[in-house]
Amino acid sequence: MKLGFGKVIKESSKFVIIGSILSCSFYSRLNAQFTKVFPLKSNEIANQESKRIKPSISQRAFKITDTLTLPFFEDFASKMGYPDQKKWCDNQVWVNNSFAILPPNYQVATFDHLNAKGNPYTNLDKNTKVFADSLTSQPINLSFYYKGPTSYQYKTTDNIYLSFFYQAQGLGDIPETEDSLLLYFKNNQHQWKKVWAIGGSAVDSFKEIFVKIDAQEFLHQAFQFRWVNYTKATGNLNHWHLDYIRLEKNRNSTINDIQDVGIVAVQSGLCKDYKNVPYSHFKTNLSAIAGSGPKVLIRNMNQQYSVQTRFGLNIKNRFGKDIFNQPFGSSARNILPHSDSSEAFAKLQFDTLSTANPSLKYKFQIAPQSNDVTPDNYNSLTNNNEVELTHEFLPWYAYDDGSAEGGFGLDYAYLGNIRGQFAMEFNTLSDDSLRGIAMYFTQTNTDVSYRTFKLRIWKAISPLSSPDNKDQLMYEINVDKPIYRDSVNLFHYFFFDSTLYLPKGKYYVGWLQNMPYVLNVGYDNNYRFNNVEQPNPHLFYNLLGSWEKADYSVKGTPMIRMLYGERVNYSFSTKKLEKFKVNVFPNPAANIIQIFPSHGIVSKTEIVDISGRVILSKLEGNVFDVSILKSGIYLARVTLTTGQISTSQFFKQ
Repeated sequence: MKLGFGKVIKESSKFVIIGSILSCSFYSRLNAQFTKVFPLKSNEIANQESKRIKPSISQRAFKITDTLTLPFFEDFASKMGYPDQKKWCDNQVWVNNSFAILPPNYQVATFDHLNAKGNPYTNLDKNTKVFADSLTSQPINLSFYYKGPTSYQYKTTDNIYLSFFYQAQGLGDIPETEDSLLLYFKNNQHQWKKVWAIGGSAVDSFKEIFVKIDAQEFLHQAFQFRWVNYTKATGNLNHWHLDYIRLEKNRNSTINDIQDVGIVAVQSGLCKDYKNVPYSHFKTNLSAIAGSGPKVLIRNMNQQYSVQTRFGLNIKNRFGKDIFNQPFGSSARNILPHSDSSEAFAKLQFDTLSTANPSLKYKFQIAPQSNDVTPDNYNSLTNNNEVELTHEFLPWYAYDDGSAEGGFGLDYAYLGNIRGQFAMEFNTLSDDSLRGIAMYFTQTNTDVSYRTFKLRIWKAISPLSSPDNKDQLMYEINVDKPIYRDSVNLFHYFFFDSTLYLPKGKYYVGWLQNMPYVLNVGYDNNYRFNNVEQPNPHLFYNLLGSWEKADYSVKGTPMIRMLYGERVNYSFSTKKLEKFKVNVFPNPAANIIQIFPSHGIVSKTEIVDISGRVILSKLEGNVFDVSILKSGIYLARVTLTTGQISTSQFFKQ
């Protein structure tokens, strides 16, 4: 995840990221408002697929584990993905570090209209309102408590308060005024009573709310509290975020008694611009791709006290060997009250990490010397003074961090029923064979699950604002419809029928659609080019026969990845595209060659040089005179009427 440290402009995540809200409705458009960005569920955990509860506040199944006692505390620092089942009965919300803006500390719980598998609870319908996500505590004994061997009954005069921080929108979508976040208490008749609610609003700082338990009906052995969002059935829209939940007696709602210093954000700082590159490309181009190095951001939540804090970092390789270690004693400073501070560690020097796809395990630690007592007092399961981060070098180029805060697509319906194209630029570091393309699709606002498009790869696109007749299309695949994987954070992988050899350099990946609709490819709103608040320079669109750059408001990245390496590196269940082979005869060739596919109907046949430039092309016929070509290696490229493309090398004598 790309992190920004220092002043946060208008946008962040649980990792406190610099950014900007793209517009009041979170629609981000290109020049002339031709693209649209919708908010999207975070998806940092790929392998958790717990079934969610259907959206009915009166009929929610949940799992009771054990009755808790006061005090109750939750800062969501102990677990990413779904709520800790020792404290919570349901897994409706998504615990993440990428949706909120300036949260109290590491990770929040986000509410939306998506179930645990990333699908809408109901059919998408902006005219329907439903109860969607919920967060329900385990039963808490508010009947009696012990002091030594003696038990005492709780009383309404014990000043028992539930407090929490909430935020609307964050990096997601603004809840509409008729949307609500509601809080319910469960009474001794097993009825849920609404005790607090807030309507939708634009992004704002986190606010702490105190709700007093002042009725006798709530002082029983199985008390529970529950938040629910009431929202339109529009999928990845209308977001709310909760953090730092406390329930205890003898409290004063007018006094801020938080004494906590914790980690808010961490970053590996491994790669410049990219979040991930294949390790074989990384290790041979370290000077060109190395990032700025690891960083940690911490927050002093004390309102009155400065706190001296020490910083430490340990990094191990896959085999548990230390490759970096900064002990606590080497860096320390005073953090002012209610303030943030960051620590930048030394840039890593790699000798070797072994294996084809090595991994690094970071352990960021801080050691506040005083006024850091809240987690212990409230029996937190973890200490937010320690955060672990693992970076595994995976066999793809990716700008995104796997956390999508929006859905991205072309929006040009008022231009009529014309085709539209989108392209994203990648600059690869090493010669290698491209195996396929990965894309993440989300479901938001309007159902586009049966829209067709063509996935495309270009060696080059035509100069901006000029006719697009100089595009160098390398590969094209017909896609019947967006593929929604039945889990949060599962990309769909389009593997080619044959690998495509690419010399290092610039390439463009995107799609063509023949009519206006918003495809809703995942959009990572945490990405920032060069860690600076600026437009993403890698994005281009083409609607009227020429390419244009993305507008300044588009600063994140669509979630599209270039897949390298061997197929064995990908343990995905995506069906492989049907293969066809290109046959060239004779090979080597001196004068005349014939090119034909092993099966299928040909729409175009081309001769391409090793740089990707088209030398000869025919819509009909498969015989080429190659006597004019210089000696060397060329590609014979065949495009079928299905849109599939395959190539074969031949040698010109």
